[in-house]
Amino acid sequence: MDYPSKLTLRLSTIAPVALFSSLAVASDYAMLPFAQIKLMDALVFLAGYFYGFYPGMAVAAITWLIYGTFNPLGAAGFPLIAILIVGEMFYAVAGGFLGRKTRQGKESLIMRPSRNLTFGVVGMSCALLYDLWTNAADGFIIWGTLEGAAYRILTGIPFAIVHEAADFIIFFALVPPLIVIIGKLNAMRRVEV
Repeated sequence: MDYPSKLTLRLSTIAPVALFSSLAVASDYAMLPFAQIKLMDALVFLAGYFYGFYPGMAVAAITWLIYGTFNPLGAAGFPLIAILIVGEMFYAVAGGFLGRKTRQGKESLIMRPSRNLTFGVVGMSCALLYDLWTNAADGFIIWGTLEGAAYRILTGIPFAIVHEAADFIIFFALVPPLIVIIGKLNAMRRVEV
């Protein structure tokens, strides 16, 4: 008897994963002229926040597989695509963790300046981890040494600063109201079913 409930749970995540993945890919293409400024990170985080680690990770993987393969600036081959996917999963893990903590604490989804700041710092921290991971791994693959990894991290600092600042602003300004909106939509969906 337990099997149908697990199957239903899995099927109920397909639509949100598809929706968040398509929004992330579409926003990546739309924001292509703005280097290092992407809504994808926030969308992966939100998927993790509402649907858990694994659906968030699925959104990260699907988004990078599509955007990384069919990128007008050039495709990310293997192993780079795997590095990018793993880096993007930091956002899913953070979203899943915060979403679980919020549900366990029964916290209200009312926006407060401290909550906005928390989300901004989380977004910036995930971007920092993403940038360190992807640059270090890329540098190590290219040069095969830890010095190469360090060199790649150092040369990526200007891009990382833009990425981290953009994620702070997006997570500070957009994620809290999106949490309220998506939370209300999810509550309406549960009532209708």
